Amino acid sequence: MKKTQWQHGVSALLLSALLGGCASFGPDNVPASELKAEQLRLANGQGEQIANDWWTQLNDAVLNQLVAKALQDAPSLKLAEARLRQARAAVGIVEGNSGPKLDFSANMTQLHYEFPAPISRDYVNAYTAMLMGSWEFDFWGKHRGQIDEAVGQQQAIAFEGAQTRLTLTQAVIAQYTQLQRLQAQSAVLAKRIQLAESRQTLTQARINAGLLPGDNQRGNEVSLHRLRQQQSALTQDSDRARHALAALTGQGPEALRGLQAGKALTVPAMDADSLSADLLGKRPDIAAQRARVEATAGAVKAARAEFYPNIKLTAFAGQTSLEFNKLMNGDSTFWGFMPAISLPLFHSGAIQANLGKQRAGYNIAVHSYNQTVLDALRDAADTVSGWQQSGKQLEQSRQAQDSSHRAADSAAARFKAGIINKLNLLDAQDSALAQQSARIDAEAGRKLAWVSLNTALGGGFNAAPATH
Repeated sequence: MKKTQWQHGVSALLLSALLGGCASFGPDNVPASELKAEQLRLANGQGEQIANDWWTQLNDAVLNQLVAKALQDAPSLKLAEARLRQARAAVGIVEGNSGPKLDFSANMTQLHYEFPAPISRDYVNAYTAMLMGSWEFDFWGKHRGQIDEAVGQQQAIAFEGAQTRLTLTQAVIAQYTQLQRLQAQSAVLAKRIQLAESRQTLTQARINAGLLPGDNQRGNEVSLHRLRQQQSALTQDSDRARHALAALTGQGPEALRGLQAGKALTVPAMDADSLSADLLGKRPDIAAQRARVEATAGAVKAARAEFYPNIKLTAFAGQTSLEFNKLMNGDSTFWGFMPAISLPLFHSGAIQANLGKQRAGYNIAVHSYNQTVLDALRDAADTVSGWQQSGKQLEQSRQAQDSSHRAADSAAARFKAGIINKLNLLDAQDSALAQQSARIDAEAGRKLAWVSLNTALGGGFNAAPATH
């Protein structure tokens, strides 16, 4: 190309850029700002570090199998994986559209000639094969913004999948803990029913001997019926827990009919007295919202680029012939080069409206991020408080159980010495079992608090927040 041709091309480009720069972007807009750690008064230190497979610390083989099954077969995770594959494909589409393109086309055209009589009409077939390539320059960052938007959406969906995984794991452990609690409570309740039956038998014997009035049996009957009702409710709740576990692991409701939970063990200690700034990068729900902010920032960038000139280069080359068998002989070769510049001058406010829409979308994403951060911090603070209080409640239940056991042992010694009767002994033993039941609930509460704490602190997820 001659120098004068280049000069003309550059002049046209500069003129277009100047014209494009004069286009109005619409009303000024102050973008929303994200909450920072210092605004939230979060410490800069490192919080509790959690392993990715944190539930294995419970040393429960049955639970480990259930979690593994859920993470493999749960429909919710398969849905998340499908959404991620779709997002990756979307990134590929945008990246492909921003690069050079090369197409091949081949066609046949039938030309019909008609002449005045007596000349007869005739037909001619024309065959063409052509390669066409094009490339659109990204001077203003339109394609880069579109790619950033697609990648941000992909990251958000990936982080949402991690949140789904974490929520699913928490749900499996919660239902399993419920089943453990119900099984332990059922065993204690069976002992209390035996004591109630013994009390009923002993009371009836005394009534028959004339030592007690008949009305004394009414209270025993009511207590026994209440305990049996509780036993029926425990059985029903156990079935529901198994059904829930089956659904969470991608199975039919009867798949875990005979499941027996392992013995509940003491949960590991955790030092989580305060929240630190690194929590903002540990929770997948926060990371997902942060990625959506980045995605909408890319969309704003692409929308702004629509105001500037679009420069596209197209080149083509091919063969044409009136005979198909001579198409590739090279006798009729053609080629061409078409630089093109398009400049938006008047679109009835469409591009301004699109920019306004993307700016609003960015503000929505930022506000959603801020709300997610606040909700996450509240959730984490609640779980830390719950963890601390569950420890105190468990210790109090242990102390109460120890006291009730000592009282039952003392009653047994007094009964052996003939100081109290058998009914007094049964009362002391039932009181001890009732306190054992309270401790089972406290231990389950402690375990659920541990699970909630691991979940609220990210469950081992770690992703540094994206930056502009």
